Amino acid sequence: MKTIKSNPIDKTSVYVCAGLVSGAGALLLNVLPVLFGAFAERFGLGEHQLGNLALAMNLGFGALGLASLLWIHRLSWRIISVLSSVLVIGAVLSVLRDPSYEALLVIMALAGAGTGALYALAMTIFGDSSQPERAFGFKLGIETIPGAFLLIVLPVAIAPVWGFEGMLITIALAMVVMGIVPLPWVPRRSERQREVESGAAPVDCPQSRAIVWLSLVASLVFLTGIMSVWAFLELMGKKTGLSADTIGAVLALGFLINAGGGFIASALGLKAGRFMPVAVVVLAELLGLVALAQFSSLTAYVVGALCFLFSISFVLAYTFGVMAEFDLSGKLVALGALCLSLGAAFGPAIGGFLIEQFGYPAVLVFSGACSVVVLAVYGVAVLKVQRTLKHAQDPEAAVLSRF
Repeated sequence: MKTIKSNPIDKTSVYVCAGLVSGAGALLLNVLPVLFGAFAERFGLGEHQLGNLALAMNLGFGALGLASLLWIHRLSWRIISVLSSVLVIGAVLSVLRDPSYEALLVIMALAGAGTGALYALAMTIFGDSSQPERAFGFKLGIETIPGAFLLIVLPVAIAPVWGFEGMLITIALAMVVMGIVPLPWVPRRSERQREVESGAAPVDCPQSRAIVWLSLVASLVFLTGIMSVWAFLELMGKKTGLSADTIGAVLALGFLINAGGGFIASALGLKAGRFMPVAVVVLAELLGLVALAQFSSLTAYVVGALCFLFSISFVLAYTFGVMAEFDLSGKLVALGALCLSLGAAFGPAIGGFLIEQFGYPAVLVFSGACSVVVLAVYGVAVLKVQRTLKHAQDPEAAVLSRF
């Protein structure tokens, strides 16, 4: 297990710059509603075709996230970020050539692959932190801000003046700014991996591996439940009678609230233990889902959406944090990118099925059930953390094992 000590990762400059790399990895997912709206208008695509494009992007994202286990510690982190960013930029700009639908599927898969590699890289960088809950809270907060900014700027300032082409060029420039420009302040390689190769790192054990896998399962289930509702938040707002502009403003504010949740988790760290902060925020999320079910009230929709969105970065900061702390090899933490892609792929599909069959309350119940399962799984992981620390010879174990 890592101890809290001087660590080249735990610097504000690294946090900010690696957070921008993470934001590049999440950018296409964050601006997907605006991007797909532009695709539908430009190429005359229907909902089913857009869904296939999203599936292609998520498959590429997940495939590269999984494949990163093979090379994430073999190549320079800066080289990985440059190559991945160039792949995304090339894919985005190739849409300017008005490709066929079949070519668009390939392009979105390639763009997803590039962003998946970037996200896996960011997971690995922050996973090297000696204070993972703090590090991942900051990461999840800062990666959300560029997406929230572009969700407002692209349709309001860019598209009316420069059109579809301007939107794509803006996204490409954003990838340069986030995926390439910050690299001088990003480490070239993992310090923890050097310890593993030299034999100085702690030996992996079944207890630590169990904690890692429980945390991964919790993250996947949580993201599936979240994405099952996120994909339909706009439609829920319209059912409440809200205008598209009002819904857009609420969701943009929700993105910023989501970032705030990450920053609050970063500031809180382990001061209140591992479990209680997550339990309180999951309870707030459940209350938010109940509020969203009250379709007749604007206030209920706004409060419900903000409570729901606040929970995302906060909860993931703790599930990813525990995973990173006990991933003694430093390899499995990159699978957080796979969790994101699978949740983004299966969540909306499950949500759409439930809505068609049983109505909107069904998907809200499903998302709430996922969060309850997450709390139970995460609780088991925390109990294992306590037991592991009690048996450790680390003199700081008593401090770190607060529940």
